Order: sequence, then C-alpha cells, then structure tokens
Amino acid sequence: MPVMEDGAVRGAVFESKQGRRAVLAKVVVDATGDGDLFHRAGAASSTEIDTRDIHHCMNTPWLFGGVDMPAFLHWRVEQPAEFSEFMRRGKAAIGLFDRAFVSWRDDVALFMGPRMAGFSAVEVDDLTEVEIRSRRLMAQHLEFYRAHAPGFEGAWLMLSAPQLGIRHARRLVGMGAVTRESWDGRVQPDEIGVSPPLSPSFANVSVGYGALVPARLDGLLAPGRHLSCDPSSHSFLREIPQCWLTGQAAGVAAALAADRGVEPRAVPVREIQRALLRQGAHLTEAVAEQAAA
Repeated sequence: MPVMEDGAVRGAVFESKQGRRAVLAKVVVDATGDGDLFHRAGAASSTEIDTRDIHHCMNTPWLFGGVDMPAFLHWRVEQPAEFSEFMRRGKAAIGLFDRAFVSWRDDVALFMGPRMAGFSAVEVDDLTEVEIRSRRLMAQHLEFYRAHAPGFEGAWLMLSAPQLGIRHARRLVGMGAVTRESWDGRVQPDEIGVSPPLSPSFANVSVGYGALVPARLDGLLAPGRHLSCDPSSHSFLREIPQCWLTGQAAGVAAALAADRGVEPRAVPVREIQRALLRQGAHLTEAVAEQAAA
C-alpha cells in the first residue's frame, strides 16, 4: 500500500510477522511487476492484450523425478510418428497438454506447465482457480506419461513452482512508451537502455526514461514488466534481462532525484545516462557520445 502526501508517493506500508509498518522514502521504485503500488496510488494503467499470443497467459512449472530422459528423447527422435500420436492423445485426454523438457539431470524432467488464458493476474479468485487447475493438470500429466511415454514408467511428482508464472497484469501509462513502431532502430533521446528485439528480423529497441515515469504521479518510478509499452513490445520487455535494464535505470534515477530533492520526472536525462555509463550500462553510441559531451 503506498503512502501518499500531496498527491505524491512517499513510501509504502508493509505487513509482516511484526505487524504493519510504513517505510518512508524520497522516491519509491515500484518493481512489483503487477503495478500494485502505482495502481493503488492512482496512476493510470493499461490492461490491453493480444489474445492470439501467450504473453498474457499464466502457468505453473513442475518437475518429475525418477525418469529416464535419454530413453524418452531417443524415442521422440527415432519414432516421430509415435510421439506425434502420443501428443495428440494427450491433448484429447487432458485438453491442456504439455511436453517434457530436459533439466540439469537425466532423471528429472521439466514441464513448463500448460499456459492458461482468460484469467486476471490481479483477481484473487482467478489466481486461485489457476493454482487448482495447475495441480490437477500435474497429476493428469503424471498418470498419462507413466502409462504411455517411454522413460516415464517410474516417474513421480518431484516439485512444483512456489507460485504462478505471471506474464502480464498491468502496464503503466507513462510520460513515454515503447511501441511497435519503435522497433525500426530509432533511438530515443531519453534512452536509458537498449533491448534485444523480439526476433533477429528487427533492430535493437531503444528504451526511453519516460517509459518508467508515470504520466501524472510523482515520487515513483516503475521499471520491470509493468513499464509503459504496448502489448507487442511487452512480449519481450517483460523478460529478465529487460527487467535488469530498466531496474538499473530506475535505481540510478531514484538516487539522483532523492539526492537533488526533485521529482523523478525532473531529473536531467543526461545525468542519468552519464551515471549509467559509469556503471557499465550499454547505450547507443550516439547517446553515449552526447551524454559524455
């Protein structure tokens, strides 16, 4: 829960075993991934998605132990028709049916878990429903693989992820945004990082500082998967390296804002860029040259 003062975020309230406490700050960095702080503070957000892709889906990965992955992989490669029929029968029997992946051991199989669409990552009832369905699917997969997949005759449920895998909840409406149109190699003047594109057919994507700054809320920065962007750009900006990229920039900007006693939107971008370059961050050559001038 954000602590508000004169329309700006000045801290957050936490619940722990010691009870409720408030932590005050000159600048708050919302890295919740779901935009929990900026949403409760009243900042605008977008939930628009592209229903044709998986980037809004939820899933729970799990591990099966006691398997013979080399035997399974040999069967999959040497008997492709049988494997295709196995997958077809699995989908017919279970519906959402997932394939096994290798892990760090030959006797452990990784399942990313069937992706579930149509649920909200900010609705408790939806999250509970996906948790329940995921565990039912684990048991159904175990039964089907043990009965029909070579190498899985003695498989057992080893471990499930401690929480749901969430790809999308909210996206900030910021001073700027990363959009599909910016995948053409254009460089943002307020660049704070460079992201690899969705595929090698596109140019690297310049990420601007405005994507971390709420359009109308002070005292807060929002890096990570809930930054300001469109659904297409979110498909790769939600990934871990991009969260590192924007998180580093938010930390630098927050420190500069707190040190100077100004709001994050008032921090000169050139100062942020120079600080990032000193820390070894990668910026487009032209931006780096301008920042150093």
